[in-house]
Amino acid sequence: MNSIFLRIYGGMCAALVLVAVLGVLALHLLNQVRSEQYRERLAHGTFSLMADNLQPMNETERHRALLVWERLLGIPLSLQTFAQTDLDLTQRTRVLRGHALVEQTGPHAAKVYRLVSDKEQLVLTGEVQQISEQLARATIYLLADELVRYPVAEQPKRLAQLKEDKGFGFDLRLVTVEEADMDEDQSRRVSEGDTVMALGKGGDSIRVFAGMVGTPWVLEIGPLFQMNPYPPEWLVLIAALGLTLIGLIVYLLVRQLERRLRGLEAAATRIAKGSLETRVPARGADSVGRLAAAFNGMAEHLQQLLAIQRELVRAVSHELRTPVARLRFGLEMIGSATTPQALEKYREGMDHDIEDLDKLVDEMLTYARLEQGSPALNFQRIDLDALVNQVIEELAPLRADVTVQRGLCLSAADCDDA
Repeated sequence: MNSIFLRIYGGMCAALVLVAVLGVLALHLLNQVRSEQYRERLAHGTFSLMADNLQPMNETERHRALLVWERLLGIPLSLQTFAQTDLDLTQRTRVLRGHALVEQTGPHAAKVYRLVSDKEQLVLTGEVQQISEQLARATIYLLADELVRYPVAEQPKRLAQLKEDKGFGFDLRLVTVEEADMDEDQSRRVSEGDTVMALGKGGDSIRVFAGMVGTPWVLEIGPLFQMNPYPPEWLVLIAALGLTLIGLIVYLLVRQLERRLRGLEAAATRIAKGSLETRVPARGADSVGRLAAAFNGMAEHLQQLLAIQRELVRAVSHELRTPVARLRFGLEMIGSATTPQALEKYREGMDHDIEDLDKLVDEMLTYARLEQGSPALNFQRIDLDALVNQVIEELAPLRADVTVQRGLCLSAADCDDA
C-alpha cells in the first residue's frame, strides 16, 4: 500500500477488529452479570420474606412452615448449614451480607440461597423450576399471608414498608378493582379470588393481579420486565459506524498531509531536472513543516555549492591560461635558441610553468577537501623579494616592451611613475 491513508486506515481497522472481538467477549460477560442481577432482584424480596418469617421460629415450626410453603408454592425448600452446601467463599460472603444468591441450574431453573440465621449458619435453599412464574406465585401468597394480619386500612402502608425493608425488585401496591387496569373478565376473576396475569401495553412486561379475600384490595405486582440481553447486532452496527467515522476523520486528516508530501515530491523532481531555485512552502511546526524547511535548506545549499563550483571552474580556467601560454612561448623560444645558456633558461622557465600547473591542481584538491571539512593548514615563511623577482622574470618574455622597476613609493607621484 503506497497511500498513507490506506496504511493508517488499515491499521485502525485491524485495531477495531481486535476491539470488536474483545467487545463480543465483554458483551457476553455483561449479559451474564445482568442475568444474575435480574434473577437476584426477582428472588430477593420473596426469599427475604420467607427467611425473616423463619428466623424467630423453632425447629418444629420451621419444618412445618417449609412443608406448607412447598405444597402451596410448588418449590422444594430446605434449611441447610453452610457446611452442607457447595458454596465457595465468595458465594458464602454474599449470602452472609444478606443477598439472595441465585445459582442457575437450567435455562429457566435456578437454586436460590438466603441467610436465615447468622448465628446458626442456616441457609434457606429453594429449587425454582420456572423462576418468574413460581416466584410471582410465592410472592403473592407470602404477601397476602403477611397483610391479613393487619387492619384493612393499614394494609397499603404495611405493603409499602415490606417493599422497602425486603428489597423487592419490582413494584408492589394495593388498588381497588376499579383502579386496576384490567378488562371485565379479569376483574371478575380477581373478585372471585383468582390470580390474573396481564400483558403490559408495550408487550415487554407482565403484571400480576391477585384478589385479597375479605378486603376491597387487589394486590398488583409489576410490571415485571423480561431481561433482554444486549444483541450482538448492536456491536456489528457500532463497528460499522465506527469504521465509517474513523475512515472519514482519517481521510480528512491525511488528505492535507498527502497534498503537502506530493508538493515535496514535485519540488524534488524539478530540482533533479536542474531547477535549483525551486522551493516549497514551509508551513507549520509539524513534521512535514520541518521536512519542508530542511528540504529548502538543502536546495539552497546545493545551489550555493554549484555556484561556487562554477566560479571555481572559471577561475581555474583563467589561471591555467597563463602557464599554458608561457609553455607555448617557451617551446617557440627553444626552437629559436642559439646558445646553450638560452636553451637552459627556457627549459627552466617551462619547468617552473609545469610546477605552477601542479600547484593549481593541488589548490583544486585542497578546495575539494575544504568542502568535506577544514584541513590542517601548514604555514611557512617565504622570501617575498625572490617571489617578486621570479614573477617578473617569468612574465617578462610575454611583454618585452614593458619595463618593471622595483622600489619604494614615497609619494603618489612616485607610484604613478613606477
